[in-house]
Amino acid sequence: MSIGLDIGHFKSKVVELAKSGESITVQNIGQNNSFNDLKTFDPDASTKAQWVASVQDLFNELKIKPRNQKDLVSSIIGSNTTIKQIVTLEMGGQELVQSLEFEAKKHIPLDGTEVIMDYHIIGDNIKEVGKIDVLLIATTKNLINQHNQIISEIGFKKTGIFDAAPISLANLHIFNKGIPEEGTDVLINIGNKSTTIVVIGKNQEFFTREVNIAGHHFNKEIMNKNNIDYSEAETLKKEAGIKSIESNSSESNQSFSIQVTEKTVFTNFVEDLRKSLRYYMKTNPQAYFNKLYLSGGSANLIGLKDFIADNLNSSVELIDPFKKISLKQKVTNPYQYSIAIGSALRGLEK
Repeated sequence: MSIGLDIGHFKSKVVELAKSGESITVQNIGQNNSFNDLKTFDPDASTKAQWVASVQDLFNELKIKPRNQKDLVSSIIGSNTTIKQIVTLEMGGQELVQSLEFEAKKHIPLDGTEVIMDYHIIGDNIKEVGKIDVLLIATTKNLINQHNQIISEIGFKKTGIFDAAPISLANLHIFNKGIPEEGTDVLINIGNKSTTIVVIGKNQEFFTREVNIAGHHFNKEIMNKNNIDYSEAETLKKEAGIKSIESNSSESNQSFSIQVTEKTVFTNFVEDLRKSLRYYMKTNPQAYFNKLYLSGGSANLIGLKDFIADNLNSSVELIDPFKKISLKQKVTNPYQYSIAIGSALRGLEK
């Protein structure tokens, strides 16, 4: 058994998986709001107490006792985590660790506490003899302590494995699709406060970046365009999708193709995706993108998948996190569980 926990600014998600032979089954699944009042919701105002209470209520509802659980993998809250594939000289032991610690300090926003890191040696670099490719994951001791405190206050006696959202997404994609032999696949997880981009491919650089436009920012523009509160904006977003920010004036009768030429939060979102992918291509000129895969709570927004596909001239598909996992109960918006499932899959590998 393995539990994957994704503590989100908007919703917290839990998935409990069981493995029998090659078969994986969902034993328990659920989500709970991380806020008290949706009308006045602000992800920047989220508190530790809210997250703890939200997850405790969720575990109570699912009849899971945290204190008795041994196999927990939780996704670290926030984006102050660096994940970078680097090329370094082939070396061993403490020498490699010291080299990676120096590299980590160049990329992570320091908060006055020491760097905490992990790494995975991918293999020999295919371009330079005597060098290796290493996937470096780093954060700060302060962030780890904060996350550890949340998990402990939820009630877990053993705090388990802490994972980064991009790694959980990659785990899920490898489980579902495998690593592409040619080119790269692009994973785009649209959360509430930010969007996580992951690029993955065999013999290609592993790349991840956070984009600071996501579901919350969609709602804020819907609020402004329609003069409504956050709760009403969330409802309208689900009902109308990207058309929820169309003008309410007589001009709204214009064709959609004309409407989307206006600068909106959705055009800004796609432009940020484009910039990130262009950056990857600039640093990896031999790579190419096979397909874009969407996940996260806002992934199934009406019209968004086609809007991204048209504007980026790419094939876009929604990730089905339960593609190879047996799920008996009906789940509303399965795409929001991608990180939780990716985390739980890592727990099954132990």
